[in-house]
Amino acid sequence: MHEFSFAYQIFKVAEATALKYNSDKITEVYLEIGELTLIVPELLKQSFKMATSGSIAEGAELIIEVIPGHIKCRDCGKTSTVSLSDESHLTGLQLFQCKHCESKNTEIIDGKKANVRNIKIQE
Repeated sequence: MHEFSFAYQIFKVAEATALKYNSDKITEVYLEIGELTLIVPELLKQSFKMATSGSIAEGAELIIEVIPGHIKCRDCGKTSTVSLSDESHLTGLQLFQCKHCESKNTEIIDGKKANVRNIKIQE
């Protein structure tokens, strides 16, 4: 369950930010997450709830925006938006095909990162 360790890391980033601004309460964390990270948003929210229990972020809302993946074709040079298939959610494997020339000679250029975009705190 890599969602829990990821949720804990999000909490530590939020906690460090809150402490930097002398806050004792985090109310909201806004997260952008690439679809290709294979992180399940609902599991992440549950894990975040567990990771923040008894902390300054307990009860904070985790808002997740899923960012689609993008690939670049090594054959035609064009970019395409991609999504994970149901099968890849189970196996973690996915070969992405260029939507322009149908080549599978592609590289992922976006969608594998996560970013804490905003943190709301109370002073």
